[in-house]
Amino acid sequence: MKSNLLLFSCTSFIGLTGSFCTNIKADSTKPNIIIVFTDDQGYQDLGCYGSPLIKTPNIDQMAKEGVRFTDFYVSASISSPSRASLLTGRMPARNGVGQVYFPDSKGMDSSEITIAEVLKTVGYKTACIGKWHLGDFTPNMPLSQGFDEYFGIPYSNDMYIGTRQKFADDVTFREGYTLEKAKADQEFIQSNGNNRNRIKEHGIKELVPLIRGNEIVEYPAEQGTLTRRYFDHALDFISNSGDSPFFIYLTPAMPHIPLFASGEFVGTSARGLYGDVVEEIDRNMGRLFEYLKENGLDENTMVIFTSDNGPWLEHGDHAGSALPFRDGKFSEYEGGLREPCIMRWPGKWASGKVSGEIVSTLDFLPTIAFYAGAKLPEKELDGINIAKLIEDPSSNRGHEVFFYSKNTKIWGVRKGDWKYLPHGGAREATENDPPELYNLKEDISETTNLVQQYPAIVKNLQQEIDNYNAK
Repeated sequence: MKSNLLLFSCTSFIGLTGSFCTNIKADSTKPNIIIVFTDDQGYQDLGCYGSPLIKTPNIDQMAKEGVRFTDFYVSASISSPSRASLLTGRMPARNGVGQVYFPDSKGMDSSEITIAEVLKTVGYKTACIGKWHLGDFTPNMPLSQGFDEYFGIPYSNDMYIGTRQKFADDVTFREGYTLEKAKADQEFIQSNGNNRNRIKEHGIKELVPLIRGNEIVEYPAEQGTLTRRYFDHALDFISNSGDSPFFIYLTPAMPHIPLFASGEFVGTSARGLYGDVVEEIDRNMGRLFEYLKENGLDENTMVIFTSDNGPWLEHGDHAGSALPFRDGKFSEYEGGLREPCIMRWPGKWASGKVSGEIVSTLDFLPTIAFYAGAKLPEKELDGINIAKLIEDPSSNRGHEVFFYSKNTKIWGVRKGDWKYLPHGGAREATENDPPELYNLKEDISETTNLVQQYPAIVKNLQQEIDNYNAK
């Protein structure tokens, strides 16, 4: 990973004022970056976060060699807004992504600047592998948002084929499909106006396309093998990166329902199929670390592991656990937005430490840009540079205030130990619902609403929300 090549790059991004120019040197002084972002995984669903049945020795070892965060948040309790915020460092109120995208969706505005686009200005090779879920029109897919390669399902694995998607010449068809039959699925969806009930009745829901670049290479995707194939693709990408530093955004489909594990893992976990799929992810995390070590890349590669939102509790044993928090996916209670997160970079970041500071996926972009020597986008960011915190968790440099969102609205705020939800935190909450106030230090499960007892705190926290909305 060494090079003396000096490049000069002037890059213009839509939505920025003018352009910015950067001297870039593609060499081993810039860290490699891997973000692993699982799907619907609950806070408790790792051994190092207290899972009583799921065994994750490789991720547990990652925690022993890095920093484990107890108060780590995503920006939203559903997939698309959470992913948009990770990549842009901006809340849904700023990037405009408030709902889950279905097939045939334009998605996140292409003027938003992603981590990949920032890193491209300083010589990085970039890959998105796995779930994208920020629109499946070509101008909104990964190759149009700074990624050199894309391989994955462009939305959730319980959806269906998009009507605009094209088939590669070397496409593989499975389950008796042919090109004619696959196109017939697309025609049925289009003629029925993407009616999800009709699609389910027709038996093509959960038949999803596997895409390479912007073309379908497998239909329906063989989901039981995807976790391993995604990690295989990541290792191949690293191998082919040459002298350039690399950024991999690796987003497994699991453990989102429907659950799939490879034959090696089915029936092996005491936690059932859900445990099988998490333990398969853990095994592949082990493969990743082994590869980095064997190829002399370990000490120059930062790896971050977290999930997009809390567990989909309605699915019972096929869902994870957010304990000790309340509720899960779709809600603004802690179980919906507080996630496990581990950050590891040997020799650079702290080792074997636990941090209770408030941090978020919003912080990834400014922190990564700092280490890569890249200029930040000329857009207002909600994340902060947490480099000093990761290097020394005793430095207490997290967020003083963190905001919760529903759709593209600010729905609540945490300041220190206090959390205020002006309209409640339930998934079905509306602006007509009564306010809720919790002391998370004394009541981590949000069982006792203190809104009547502390009017001064309510006023202070409401002012924080008003100040944010006034920006």
